[in-house]
Amino acid sequence: MRRLLLSCVGLMAMAGALSANPLCTANSMAYYMANYTDATTACQVGDKLFFGFNYSVTARGTTGPTNTQVTVTGDSSNPNEPGLVFASSGWSVSGNATLLNPLYIDSNITFTVAVVGLQPLMVGATLDMLGHYTVGGQGVANIGETVLINGGSSGSVGLAVDSNAGPYTDSKSFAPASFVRVSKDLIVTVPRPLTGTNSGSASISQFREGFSELTSTPEPLTFTLLGSGLIGLAMVRRRRR
Repeated sequence: MRRLLLSCVGLMAMAGALSANPLCTANSMAYYMANYTDATTACQVGDKLFFGFNYSVTARGTTGPTNTQVTVTGDSSNPNEPGLVFASSGWSVSGNATLLNPLYIDSNITFTVAVVGLQPLMVGATLDMLGHYTVGGQGVANIGETVLINGGSSGSVGLAVDSNAGPYTDSKSFAPASFVRVSKDLIVTVPRPLTGTNSGSASISQFREGFSELTSTPEPLTFTLLGSGLIGLAMVRRRRR
């Protein structure tokens, strides 16, 4: 009986830990950078924790969005691939570029993703800008990123989406990991020519980043239900005595 109750307590504690972090609700990148700084203060989407956000931007011939002009929103629409949506109306350029006067916005975004309780383990990442970019003339929009598996100790994978030749959604699998560090480079540009002038436009209104997992390990709700069931069983056995 005592062992059963201890098991129940352990499962309840595990279930509580799985829901202890705040949800990743819509807010500015500046807010995410200031509030979700490490694993203890991370926000949560599904069974994933997100923290350690950084953002920087450089631009020529225009002005790029600041961290207050980029919105981050948790997305749990796919329970097997929870993630984040990044959005801004500021990732947009339009005009002419020459060799001496380039036209671009280059934003760098980094963050860490960890699995609650360190399992189920992550086994893949998806980068998606399908339907959320526009280009005209000689404009180009692309995002490239590096995913450091277990912080780099287990290697890395690269993902890329590009308006010129695609793909517009890219997915990569990797060895099971309890956490990854993501670094992405978003560029909208009218490339500068060697001679003359290039003209055009390019924009990215939003993109999504998702992280898939092994599906054989019980989900948070399963732990909660299992804990409740064991508690009920313990009460029944106690009455019978």
